[in-house]
Amino acid sequence: MKLKQTNVMFMVLALVSALVFLQSQAGNYCSLENINSIPGCFDALKLATGKDISKLTRACCRAVFSVSSDTCYLLLFPGKAYPIKIFRDICLNVNYVSAASPF
Repeated sequence: MKLKQTNVMFMVLALVSALVFLQSQAGNYCSLENINSIPGCFDALKLATGKDISKLTRACCRAVFSVSSDTCYLLLFPGKAYPIKIFRDICLNVNYVSAASPF
């Protein structure tokens, strides 16, 4: 094979591998219905990933705890998904909700 053909084959293999890996995570995203119903909550969660919790509200934390699955991922940035448990822990540490009664 020529060098050009080898490079193209390598790129196609890398693309197919990436798509197979991403496809396995496709069904594990959290529903954003409750989070999107709180104005500014989605943006506050994005900021919380960078340790800025100044915009995080009690209502937003309640929406985070209302997500039914404990193992789903929030897709906040293209290609970056975070476990919902991270945001639940942040809300518990900010003392907006208690561990015994998250609502």
